[in-house]
Amino acid sequence: MERRTETRRSFLKRSSAVFALPFILSCGGGTVAQKAESDLLAAIKKNAISDPNCEWCGARDAPADVSWKTSLAGAAETGEKLRVSGSVFRADGITPAAGTLIYFYHTDAHGKYGRDGQHRHGQYRGWMLTDAKGRYEFTSIIPASYPNSTIAKHIHMTVTSRDLKEDWIDSILFDGDKFITERERTPRKGGFDPVMKLQRGPDGIMSGVRNIRLP
Repeated sequence: MERRTETRRSFLKRSSAVFALPFILSCGGGTVAQKAESDLLAAIKKNAISDPNCEWCGARDAPADVSWKTSLAGAAETGEKLRVSGSVFRADGITPAAGTLIYFYHTDAHGKYGRDGQHRHGQYRGWMLTDAKGRYEFTSIIPASYPNSTIAKHIHMTVTSRDLKEDWIDSILFDGDKFITERERTPRKGGFDPVMKLQRGPDGIMSGVRNIRLP
């Protein structure tokens, strides 16, 4: 009887070890992946502009949990919902640029940025780190033009990578905006067409695509 009991104990001990192994490997793999992403973000931030007087930059403030997707607009948000997606490519316009940090910001539904106590870029600012396919996506609201101005509504963007110092690219513009100038329609920095066409999706959100080419 004692021998049978010991055998059963040995079996349970071995079984526990076998079942625990995948868990340990899984946890270990997750930790390694998180460490690699953390190291990548740290390397990218070395190329962020650190000057606090910079009017347009923001890569230095990227959070540790940055992903390739983000959302800035809740259900109770004022303004029409917007979804922007796209891919970032290397200079050839074909090879996906994985691990590119995108910073973006825009006005609220009244054409204003930061209010009292907010960052100068306001509440509609965020970050994305492109995935292995170079993809990014964010949900926000359609911004408004500056009050009493003839400046087209737009979304500012900067790109930063391990090999690229933070720099601005052509702002996202919206097709049909009467204030878009001919100069703004011509791609300068960021490649591809900066004027984005919108379509309403099955979920009721206005969606568009803005691809980016790095220098």
